[in-house]
Amino acid sequence: MKKYFILIIFTFITNIASAQNAENPVMQFDEAVSALARDIHAKLAEKRAERIIIGQFAFQDNVPPFSAYWVNQLTGELTNTRGRNYTIHSGSVSNADWIITGEIVQVTNIVRIYTTLTRMSDRAIEASFRSSFPRDEYISDMISHSGTGNTASSAGRDTRETDSWDAPVIYTIGTSPSVAVMNRTITEGDEDFFLLVPDSDGRLTAETTGNTDTFMYLYNYDTGDEIASNDDGGQGTNARIVSNIRAGVRYLAVVRGFSSSSVGAYGFRAFLTVRENASSWDNPISCEIGDGEDNAVVVNRTLQQGDEDYFLLIPEKDSRLTIETTGRTDTYIELYDAERELLDENDDGGQNLNARIRYNVIAGNRYIALVRGYNQNVTGSYGFRAFFPGTNILLPDEYEPNDEPSMATPFQIGSIQNHTFHSGNDVDWIVFQAERAGRYRIHTRGVNNNRLDTYIELYDSNINLIAEDDDGGDALSSRLSVNLNSGTYYLKVWCLDEEPDQGYTISITVE
Repeated sequence: MKKYFILIIFTFITNIASAQNAENPVMQFDEAVSALARDIHAKLAEKRAERIIIGQFAFQDNVPPFSAYWVNQLTGELTNTRGRNYTIHSGSVSNADWIITGEIVQVTNIVRIYTTLTRMSDRAIEASFRSSFPRDEYISDMISHSGTGNTASSAGRDTRETDSWDAPVIYTIGTSPSVAVMNRTITEGDEDFFLLVPDSDGRLTAETTGNTDTFMYLYNYDTGDEIASNDDGGQGTNARIVSNIRAGVRYLAVVRGFSSSSVGAYGFRAFLTVRENASSWDNPISCEIGDGEDNAVVVNRTLQQGDEDYFLLIPEKDSRLTIETTGRTDTYIELYDAERELLDENDDGGQNLNARIRYNVIAGNRYIALVRGYNQNVTGSYGFRAFFPGTNILLPDEYEPNDEPSMATPFQIGSIQNHTFHSGNDVDWIVFQAERAGRYRIHTRGVNNNRLDTYIELYDSNINLIAEDDDGGDALSSRLSVNLNSGTYYLKVWCLDEEPDQGYTISITVE
């Protein structure tokens, strides 16, 4: 009889406790937070953590009142934990080496909170915890939010405010365009800040969605350098930036309205595309350096939108190296040393829209040539090659010295003369006689190809400039077509290449 009595009393007490908890769900939340804080503290102590920040706990891409309550309780529990050797920071993510964040999920009759402890240095998840509650009217009210769903409220600031450069919203980069959109709202004078930390090298697409006219910037978060900006690169008036990014580097996307009247709801998403056989800083394409232009091996590549290619160059001798692109794609080259210090850069120094750099290199040193489109929208095929100067040394031609008008070489109209620029500073003067008035064509080009960058200036007998031309012929060759009266004329020919690698021809004909 006594045993039954004890059992009845125990059951009665348990039912009372359950009833009390059911009537006061906040007690359940507090107990769950306390248990979570103990587990997190144990892990932080194990890892000898120093600086902690507690981030957001989102529900359906929003921050409901329950989230604020949970974060405040967790902050209080950890702050008051005895024996902790770490400090809890607020605001800037850059102050922390660990971050605690979470996601609130509602499934059937259960509400579950997933909490992750993430190491900031490499974005590695060290531990994951979960807390569960029965879904009732009380908790449903606490996690409800006016902005839930696919469209954020356009009235007033969203619940992720106030974010800033020092306290950005952490956004997990997706792996495909179907990544979930984070809903935000722009108010007048507002800017939204999204911290992006990629797990691997790849091509980042960051874009906005919706009907609000947005403008976006992409920065290196740690250096503050602006990488790109965009207005209407996305659909409609949305912004889109496509840029190659590196694993572990922290990036910041900043979104604002295009103008003071551009306010309202919008979505933000970012995803990473890892291109097969893509090159990177840590995995560049090894490129053979040729002896002379004719022996240079061309590496054929294709630029996609926002793409970059990296080429590794290790010279076997001290010399002046030429690196250049070929083809019809508008390319840009940057040359770096092994410490990633920019040594030189060029846009259209090569033929047409191709880039070319000449740089004195040291044997055995590692150099990286980065090739990209002139802007992020440039796409297309191109070739890349690198070579040392040829073995043929250009000697002064038979007409030297002819560096001044008084030393000009006589030229017979209708003939062709072969000359050389024996240095980048060499200038050749030609004198010819127009026997009758008419239209004359003057043409200079390289002996081997039309890639020698010549420049011609035409003067009258009193050395007054009449006409001039740079690239009026094919590629880099020069050509003038002018009406002349009978008389004496002088032609000055010089070279825009620092190191001419071939001779050139002069021809003057009557059209």
